[in-house]
Amino acid sequence: MRRFLFNKNHLSDSELTRLTNPDGVNHIAYGLAVNLDDGTEEIPIAVARCFRDEDEKDLAEIAIVTADLWQGNGAGVELMRSLSAAAVKVGIRRWFAAMFSDNTVIKRLLNRFGKKCEERSLVSGIVEAIYEIVEPPGGLFDSSS
Repeated sequence: MRRFLFNKNHLSDSELTRLTNPDGVNHIAYGLAVNLDDGTEEIPIAVARCFRDEDEKDLAEIAIVTADLWQGNGAGVELMRSLSAAAVKVGIRRWFAAMFSDNTVIKRLLNRFGKKCEERSLVSGIVEAIYEIVEPPGGLFDSSS
């Protein structure tokens, strides 16, 4: 799994608990599923989530995963739109992202919904970046809700 930046075959009990218990404030998560042609089953295809930093309350680590067959079809954009709006509502203003330096897809997505403030290279082609969340052209944030 590229999400963890190394080969990971299973989750520990504590990792599983952390990832499956969003509270909508410190851990926000959205999933996307599609219906099979016959409408009998939903297939999960993507998830986006963020975890608020314990020390810097306006900062949250972000992660998005889309099934290979569904990449490039707008799933990440739709999830990022929802996640950004929800994050701003609870006071998150910046994203922290750890990624492979050659992951141009996530970089484009983060640039669509944020402005890069800083980036630093780590080992083995991994970078960490911080983005200020911005409203994309066409709107995103509904101030009435």
